[in-house]
Amino acid sequence: MALLENQQVKGDIEDELADVLFFLLRFSQRFEVDLTKALLRKIEKSEKKYPVEKAKGKNTKYTKL
Repeated sequence: MALLENQQVKGDIEDELADVLFFLLRFSQRFEVDLTKALLRKIEKSEKKYPVEKAKGKNTKYTKL
């Protein structure tokens, strides 16, 4: 992973990511979504859609695997 050398650009990206994180946390709070459970459920669904032995190194849609 390449380091972002331009500190101004890095700071701008950090600010945007913080905004997204804040929105995500507030949204999940507002709609009573447990983000940990949601993430684990999504990982499980993705593992079924994209089995490693078929999907590794490919960007093919799961319906084409």
